[in-house]
Amino acid sequence: MAKIYLLRHGEVSGPAALYGHTDVAVSAEVNAAICRLLAGHTFNISRIFCSPLQRCLRLAQLLTAHYHCALSEDSRLKEMNFGCYDGVAFDELYQEHKAWQALELFWQNPVQHPLPQAELLTGFSFRVIQAWQQIVQSLARECVDSEYLVVCHGGVIRMILAHLLNVDYRNPDWYTQLSIANGSLTTIDYQQSKCRVSSIAKSLLINHDNNNEESNDDFIFSATALVGKNLEMK
Repeated sequence: MAKIYLLRHGEVSGPAALYGHTDVAVSAEVNAAICRLLAGHTFNISRIFCSPLQRCLRLAQLLTAHYHCALSEDSRLKEMNFGCYDGVAFDELYQEHKAWQALELFWQNPVQHPLPQAELLTGFSFRVIQAWQQIVQSLARECVDSEYLVVCHGGVIRMILAHLLNVDYRNPDWYTQLSIANGSLTTIDYQQSKCRVSSIAKSLLINHDNNNEESNDDFIFSATALVGKNLEMK
């Protein structure tokens, strides 16, 4: 059985903000730690795909060296572009009542209340699924037990899952009821031309106490909860 692993990048270095296309970095130490955790598993990765944003690319380059495989960058795997709010510190937005109110409305209904100059949710979904379908087509041409790794963003993983699980990505609950932590791994099985979601956002720790696991997920219930968090597509 072939597999595709979706790996969310590590926690970024920078002020708490909504990060989409803003090219914020992840520390070398965090990337190295994720790489070590993956190396502790018996994966046989034959090809890696990644977003060209450095928080994904730097990790993908490390993993490519470890697995001695090909690396393909795809701009369609970038996080959603949050327009005027992209990369702006929440502390700064919180000082402006109208800006903060717009953010609250966005989280309540991202389709009806898009952020200024931001990418529309429909367009985001379209480009991500285009990239995903191309990855699956590539896998279908290889041997039956091939394993691919996609290093990408929380919002990208959610769009792929919505596509595979036939979930309406326009439903605001999809962005408040599912947790995709930094450095977590989602597994998709591929067999007989069909994809099946095997696991979602599992910790890379081989042995861990779920009760003590610290989740750095980017799902929230209101914009008030955003303060102090570095987020992507919620």
